[in-house]
Amino acid sequence: MNSVSERSCWGVARWTVIAFLALVALVYLFGGFQAVQVAAS
Repeated sequence: MNSVSERSCWGVARWTVIAFLALVALVYLFGGFQAVQVAAS
């Protein structure tokens, strides 16, 4: 029973990381990081 809950937890974590990386890639492709750099400086 414990191994099943761990596996599902890792599945959620993996999909969360994939979604986050996809979002970062989309922001980078559309040039969102340039606006962040200008705002930071």
